[in-house]
Amino acid sequence: MSGSVLQSGNVTPGHLASWTTDGVIQDAGVTFTNTYGLFQSTVQQINFNSTNTDNPIPINLPAGYTQYRIDRILLSGATASLSTATCGVFTQTAAAGTAVVTTGTAITVTQTAGDTNNNLQSFTINNQNTLAFIDTTLFFRVQNPQGSPALGNVTIFYQPLP
Repeated sequence: MSGSVLQSGNVTPGHLASWTTDGVIQDAGVTFTNTYGLFQSTVQQINFNSTNTDNPIPINLPAGYTQYRIDRILLSGATASLSTATCGVFTQTAAAGTAVVTTGTAITVTQTAGDTNNNLQSFTINNQNTLAFIDTTLFFRVQNPQGSPALGNVTIFYQPLP
């Protein structure tokens, strides 16, 4: 039975599951709404040397949730300096729909090594505390290219709302 997951008792509808022991889950005793949890969605190895390229980032919501608030968007894991590139985040392709991150935002990541300042960027979210989204995909758009081979990872942290 290698790789199987067993259940210990029943998981109450609306409750989270938790691990009892290796391969066995049980009712965690709490609902998602009581966790104030953040979800995240990451796209790895985005090509920052490709002009006007949309990179879809899926937004998955738990059952019963129809909207979400964006907590933060981070760029990390760059393979080269990205200081020439610009970007934006939108609800539709081709920089259309609502601009989550303003079009033409400068990228300030200049370092690639861990434990080094400027190896990460946190983007400013437009209307962060006054706008709930319903879109199941957001688009990270590389606008101005880096000018040389460069990859990076983008993570969106979001809070589901009923």
